[in-house]
Amino acid sequence: MKIRKITQSLILLSVVAVVLDLARLDIWGTTDLLYMVWNLFLAWIPYIISLYFIKKDMRVSRFVILFIIWFLFFPNAPYLVTDVLHIAERLSPLLWYDSLLFFFFGWIGLFLGMLSLLRIHQYLKVHFSYLISEILIFAICLVSSFGVYLGRFGRWNSWDAITNPLELVRHSFNFSTSLTHAGTLLMFVGIFTVFMYSIYRTIFALINENLQITE
Repeated sequence: MKIRKITQSLILLSVVAVVLDLARLDIWGTTDLLYMVWNLFLAWIPYIISLYFIKKDMRVSRFVILFIIWFLFFPNAPYLVTDVLHIAERLSPLLWYDSLLFFFFGWIGLFLGMLSLLRIHQYLKVHFSYLISEILIFAICLVSSFGVYLGRFGRWNSWDAITNPLELVRHSFNFSTSLTHAGTLLMFVGIFTVFMYSIYRTIFALINENLQITE
């Protein structure tokens, strides 16, 4: 399947998701789910960077700069999955509708993130060995899981790494060493890393199989 067709499908899915979210506002007058539109916008950033700016034959020096920018925004894509935590807080009679919204946005976010990770992987495979590229992909999932944790439970944003780096490092260190948060942190990062890497490997296998079928 060509990337262009995948992008068109993701745009269509995103439009449908936003319309469903706005319908929640227009019909039932509920505005507390509009933040999901912003989160979806942030999830598109790493996908756009990987699709239009990162090329397999580009110089390593240029790739490193773009990779850093991509990496800062990448956790925003799988972060959408964690919005399902808000379901437990809702007592709405339309809980079924809200649950589908959370699932829909999370699903799109996962696809955006994993497809952008695939583009990064394609570059790594050209410039590094198979083993090194696989280790780097797993490391990206691991560090990104910590980033999702900081965003979900510490309420940090991607741009804080630029606007407030020292405070972010201090806060991250406190999270990592605090006995109060240590258990939750290790469990979350460990399980979310396995979850994200498993999803990536599944999408990777499906796309490769599809390419073999169409050849």
